[in-house]
Amino acid sequence: MDHKTYLTKKNFCVLPWIGVYIQPNGDVRNCAVTPETIGNINNEKLVNILEGQANQNIKKDMLSNVFHDRCSHCYRLEHNQRNSFDQVSNRVWYLKTVKDDDLSMFDQPENYTLKMLDLRWSNTCNFACVYCDEYLSSAWARELNKTPIINEQALQESLEYIYNNLESVKHVYLAGGEPLLIKENVVLLEKLKEINPDVTIRINTNLSVIDGPVYKLLKTFKNVHWTVSVDSIEEEFEYVRYGGTWTKFVKNLQELTQDFKLINFNSTWFVLNGSSILKCFDFLQGMGFHENTFIVNPLDTPAPWHVSNLPIHMIDDIRIKLKAKLATSNPKYSLYNSLQLMLNYLDIPFDKNIDSTFAELKELDQRRGLDSSTVFTELYNLIEGK
Repeated sequence: MDHKTYLTKKNFCVLPWIGVYIQPNGDVRNCAVTPETIGNINNEKLVNILEGQANQNIKKDMLSNVFHDRCSHCYRLEHNQRNSFDQVSNRVWYLKTVKDDDLSMFDQPENYTLKMLDLRWSNTCNFACVYCDEYLSSAWARELNKTPIINEQALQESLEYIYNNLESVKHVYLAGGEPLLIKENVVLLEKLKEINPDVTIRINTNLSVIDGPVYKLLKTFKNVHWTVSVDSIEEEFEYVRYGGTWTKFVKNLQELTQDFKLINFNSTWFVLNGSSILKCFDFLQGMGFHENTFIVNPLDTPAPWHVSNLPIHMIDDIRIKLKAKLATSNPKYSLYNSLQLMLNYLDIPFDKNIDSTFAELKELDQRRGLDSSTVFTELYNLIEGK
């Protein structure tokens, strides 16, 4: 099939043929948004997982036009992004990256060539964002006294497999944890600089530490795309992204703009920033960032953080604000598409349980010595009728 044909096959994703996503506990998945694993490097060699029967079965189904439950996140985003779904779907984004490749490799389920790396070797992170967990944040793990660990031998074997295939790699995505703090990224970048210096590197960061070796190595590559995670501003930022400091974030962002040109923002949209996320957009636009630098990910799980837990009158107010922001945004750019996605997302049926949200906030407050009611006053006032 040609590229256009693959693009029109809306069940099809290239990642089972070319990608790998490794989690801090050793789980291997086809991508970051699927909930299902295809193996774990603590139990099986990475090469055997990627070329094994479980992954081949997924490819066979895709070639047979099966819409997999494991891919429902992308399918749902595409369905609800009626205007331009390619802005928000991992499936289509990765499909577009291979448009100049020999697409015959996708004709057979037995084929596999490593081209896309999504590596999260460690949960090392200095933040404990409210919607995260111990699997992706060592700060969370310390709070809960839980730490997912990849067996050291399994880690080294997987690293060697990846090092031996770096020449074919086109895109590297570094996340975490916090990728600027993960030591394995230092060696990986050193080897990439030697073997494949023209590779495209994307890094998703909280931008809290820019004076370490990972940041310095990234400055030596010419194709580095930064995705900065930020959802709120000021005291909301510091509550949501617990461990972060708003003034330090702004200072580091200003420095980042001096060192790199390709910067965008990834914002998680959930119950605590239902409308205040727009203040975040306004602040960043005020710093000079273009409308085409904003991507929003509505949070599906855990359920207590879902934006649709908010009562109807608050949802209606959010709709009004989103439409007002849409009216001043350019339909050609990702901010407009993200705002439209958010509006469409509010129409998806959801069983509200705001009590579960407050229970989560109470637990966080008690464990961290915080008071969410002083930060999210509008939420508390509207819910409690004060």
